[in-house]
Amino acid sequence: MDQITVAGHPDPIPASPVAATLLQQRLEAARETRGAAAADNLESLVGARIGELLAEGMHSIDLATMRSLVDFVETPVEEEDTSGLGRMVQGIRDKAAQRGKRTMS
Repeated sequence: MDQITVAGHPDPIPASPVAATLLQQRLEAARETRGAAAADNLESLVGARIGELLAEGMHSIDLATMRSLVDFVETPVEEEDTSGLGRMVQGIRDKAAQRGKRTMS
């Protein structure tokens, strides 16, 4: 197990060697393609999320966890949290309103 440090989390974090390598590669790639500010932001977001995972009881970071973090931590949160069924019902309501029909509440 390696110990990694990331911005956004003050303590060293136990991580598998491949997870540590993946994080380093993604940070370097972000720095090269999007600049230092983007890489710093990515590192802060990853560190904050790792802190949350450790607080929830995770003992160390493995490759799968690190991959999900570096791939999805920058994904913006959707404003409207509706399921597929919720979107379908909203679509039906919108079509009914366009046709001048009363909508179900």
